Amino acid sequence: MNEYYIPKNKKEITRESIIGLGENSFKKNYYSELQTKLLDLERVNSRSKALIATIPDILLIGDDNGRISPYGSSINNDSTITLEIMRNQTIMDDLKQVIEQVVKRRVLSAYYFTLSLSDQLHYFEVRIQISEFDEVLIMIRDMTERVTLENQLRDMAEKDALTHISNRRFFEVALEEIDHQAINNLIIVLIDIDGLKFVNDTLGHLVGDQVIISTSRFIKHCFQRFGIVSRVGGDEFGIIIRNQLPETVEMALEDLKIALNAFNEAGTAPFKISLSYGYAYHASGCVNTDFLFQEADDNMYQNKLLKESSVRNSLVKTLMKALEVKDYVTEGHTNRMHALSTLIGHQLHLHQNIMDRIQLLTKFHDIGKVGIPDSILKKPAELNPDEWNVMKTHCTIGERIANESSELREISHLILKHHEKWNGTGYPLGLSGKDIPIECRILSIVDSFDAMTNDRPYRSALSVTTAINEIMSCSGTQYDPELVEIFTQVIDRYLQER
Repeated sequence: MNEYYIPKNKKEITRESIIGLGENSFKKNYYSELQTKLLDLERVNSRSKALIATIPDILLIGDDNGRISPYGSSINNDSTITLEIMRNQTIMDDLKQVIEQVVKRRVLSAYYFTLSLSDQLHYFEVRIQISEFDEVLIMIRDMTERVTLENQLRDMAEKDALTHISNRRFFEVALEEIDHQAINNLIIVLIDIDGLKFVNDTLGHLVGDQVIISTSRFIKHCFQRFGIVSRVGGDEFGIIIRNQLPETVEMALEDLKIALNAFNEAGTAPFKISLSYGYAYHASGCVNTDFLFQEADDNMYQNKLLKESSVRNSLVKTLMKALEVKDYVTEGHTNRMHALSTLIGHQLHLHQNIMDRIQLLTKFHDIGKVGIPDSILKKPAELNPDEWNVMKTHCTIGERIANESSELREISHLILKHHEKWNGTGYPLGLSGKDIPIECRILSIVDSFDAMTNDRPYRSALSVTTAINEIMSCSGTQYDPELVEIFTQVIDRYLQER
């Protein structure tokens, strides 16, 4: 009986014998469906390994005892980062706490952490899930690129591109959030740059941008600790301050004045900054932000009107000083032109008011050059056509500057026309003959003579004889022939007196 149950030819238990393949199978061809299932299982297993190998995420396996280890070959995806994470005790302790919750609740959980790698902060997202066999799968994804992109997009939507502080949209959203809310001690401050359009028209928009950037830094330094600082217009800034009294604003404005005075007195920039400001205070109760903003705006413009004229004159004086520093034309140049033009004027018996205008013109005719880039103004070679077109704009720039100054307004039209030629080939208006003011016709001769007889960045000085002959050769084309004749009569006396 026992022999009946003892196999005489015991067969080795193998995969083939189990699923019914070959002569050694237990039950030949009876379990073809088992063979199919096993092949499917192997295919799924192979596919899973391939998927894990291609996943860029870090995969870890944990259990309810708190043990965490790399899952299969996933450590090869980025072993350095994996090791850094597993060596960080704070991160691992946090992961174990989350795993405990996942094991207890048996639901998918997420966790986020940051880690400094190679002096760069990385952002990671962790997803933790438990299987039916109580294995805890931990998937860690590096979200640095995504977070960086999201921050960039948020900055584009909420930050001003030039100053990198909050923009008008962010400012208005912040106001909408508190509108018609019961709020105590709310202050809106508005600050405006005085004369920015004037700077843009004379020195150019690149310098105007520097004014805006510098102003934003001063305002941010003085106000950011109290509230939200935003650029709400081309030359206007707004600040929303909560839980502060007006005394705080007055203190911050005083700090701002001190900082601006130090900057302006240093004279390191070709411009000075002047600001107008106003603020409105809401003590308590339901706030109407539109009304509060309008009150602050009215107070700011009242402050601006009180000093508008003095600010413009101050800006002109700043540009005059900038011309002395920036231009190759020295004080000696203007003195020499004044002396020679005075001799010509006296020879012509000109009235004193004309002589006074000539004196101002010799000093300030090139003030528009403050708006010309140094790369053109001081180029040690002849200008190309494009550069020459830029250089010629100094006449119109100079006119704008002079019109803003009570001292120079009377000669603004002369500054505009001081490069016109007798035969009409000058600029910017193409005037000819006696349509050109006499002050400009005299300046044309004395300026040319002094320029030719002194060194310039692009050439050495010519001899006096050569310069006189050059002016005489251009009589009737570039210069008024009658004034050239007067010039030749007084030049010897001028040279002797010099």
